[in-house]
Amino acid sequence: MGFGTTTVKYLLFFFNFIFALSGLAFLAYGLIIRYYSSKTDNLANQAAGDSAGLVALALIIIGSAVFVISFFGCCGAIRESHCMVTVYAMFLLTLFLVELAIVVYLYINQGKLEEITRSSMTSIFNSYSTKNESKAFVDEMQADFHCCGVDSPSDWTTQGIPALPHSCCREDGGQGTTCSKTQAWQDGCMSKTIEVAKREGSKLFKFVLGIAGGELVGIIFALCLASSIKNEERRQGYA
Repeated sequence: MGFGTTTVKYLLFFFNFIFALSGLAFLAYGLIIRYYSSKTDNLANQAAGDSAGLVALALIIIGSAVFVISFFGCCGAIRESHCMVTVYAMFLLTLFLVELAIVVYLYINQGKLEEITRSSMTSIFNSYSTKNESKAFVDEMQADFHCCGVDSPSDWTTQGIPALPHSCCREDGGQGTTCSKTQAWQDGCMSKTIEVAKREGSKLFKFVLGIAGGELVGIIFALCLASSIKNEERRQGYA
């Protein structure tokens, strides 16, 4: 094979090695999200409309697929197999289209996800006084996110609760204590949740965008290599 084809071959192999590492990163990120979303016994998933679990599952599937496909591409490049490299390019194109469809779907339905999150969060906050699991979840959320109520501390007074929960306080006195409005965090947990989701979503979007760009480069390299291998096979056949 010529120098140019050999260069493309090793570039494709190197690309797929990096691509395999990114697949493992997707897989690890998905497992981490899945682990933390399951720590709160379904309440975390309920508060987010089960979106955390779905995102984690999507990342695990995509990460596994990326790793397997990149391994296939490495083998095809090293063995100089026209069939394997072509199939690899088709798999990579399919994966790219799936990722694009997921991003478009999430973008179109982001308003619906916020609506589901608000409904579920309101339900959990309203059961604060009647369910121990709701109480524990709300207290943990308010303490971690530095928030109070769904939209503001006033949400608690509309429920007829005489004093705010201890977890609303800037200086939490612990179980058995209460909090006044002046001592409480003024931001609602809904806005804090959306803020965190948008920040993490932005990071994930940039990561996915980088992977998608890499996939396009990989598809081009793979098709160039497959074409070169096919031409070389034809030349050898005529010899």
